[in-house]
Formats: sequence, structure tokens, C-alpha cells
Amino acid sequence: MAIIPRKIKLDAGDDTLRIEWSDGHSSSYRYRDLRDQCPCATCTDAHPASKKTAPAGLPLFTTALRPERAEVLGRYALQIFWNDGHSTGIYAFSYLRDLCPCEECEAARSEV
Repeated sequence: MAIIPRKIKLDAGDDTLRIEWSDGHSSSYRYRDLRDQCPCATCTDAHPASKKTAPAGLPLFTTALRPERAEVLGRYALQIFWNDGHSTGIYAFSYLRDLCPCEECEAARSEV
């Protein structure tokens, strides 16, 4: 049986996406980390020429990065609509679970 979210909460107060999983696990993701891990073709190496870089190390987006909204896609993924205009990333639930930054998940990843 697939592990899926029971509850997903965008928390503007601390810039965190929180997920309670069907197996009882809880995950908290910082918005910046999620945006940096966007799985879409534009953000990955699939199209390196389309990646935008800021000149002389200046940030491209200076406003606090946050989702404007998120939509569940079927029983498999979450699409996040970011305030920087990006929305093509589809975060599969399995991908989100693999990204969980908690100590328990970090330890499990380092054992493999």
C-alpha cells in the first residue's frame, strides 16, 4: 500500500510545508528547500541552457519565496504554484517522502 499524505498544510508563519503521512510520519519542508528541489525539466539538468542565473551573484528573486497555493493531483502528487511565477514542478508523493529532512529519514538514507 502506497504511503500518501493524510494532511498537507502550507504554513506562511514559518515558511514551511507540513505533511502528515498515512503511516503516521510527519514531515516539515522549508519552502526554499522545496523550490530548490523542483523536479520539473526546467529546474533539472534536462534543460541546463534554460536555467536562469543571476549576474554577479545577485539573487534572482528577492521577495520571500512561498507558495501561493498547492493542488493535489490525483493520489500521486502535489503541484505547487510559487510566488516567483513557477508552477510546472509536480512533486510526486514518493519524491516528497524521499526529501523528508527529519533526523529519522536522514539516518535511514545514510544507512543505504
